[in-house]
Amino acid sequence: MGYSYSVNNYTFPTLNNGQPFPNNADIRHALTFASTYTYKDFKLAAGFNWFSGRPTTLPIFNQNEGNRRISYSSPNASRLEDYIRADVSATYNFNLSEGTKAVIGTSLWNVLNKKNILNRYYILNDENNVTPIENISLGITPNVSFRVIF
Repeated sequence: MGYSYSVNNYTFPTLNNGQPFPNNADIRHALTFASTYTYKDFKLAAGFNWFSGRPTTLPIFNQNEGNRRISYSSPNASRLEDYIRADVSATYNFNLSEGTKAVIGTSLWNVLNKKNILNRYYILNDENNVTPIENISLGITPNVSFRVIF
């Protein structure tokens, strides 16, 4: 289990009136948990990740009809939603031949099927309205593996 608290700020004299603001990697809180259980040649594992939301900059409503650009609030003054992901896996070790071993496994990433927002940015659509574009994490992702060790 691990927890971290961190503050990562930018300061630029010509941006945000010279005041510090959170940089893009400023994830204030991060909690991770991992556990494994081994019985003979079987191994089961589970993991959990929670991170507080990444900084984001919101657009400001602009009533100027002729203005074809997006105005923004203070840089990184808001946060995306928290990131949550849980994973599970199982492996089995066995001998293929003298001196050659194999491991077969399966895993499920994001078993909660949480659609985490990884990034959000904004564009102007054809009607001159601000439209959010979100990069979303994968949902439940199954994996199968086979390793040969010699």
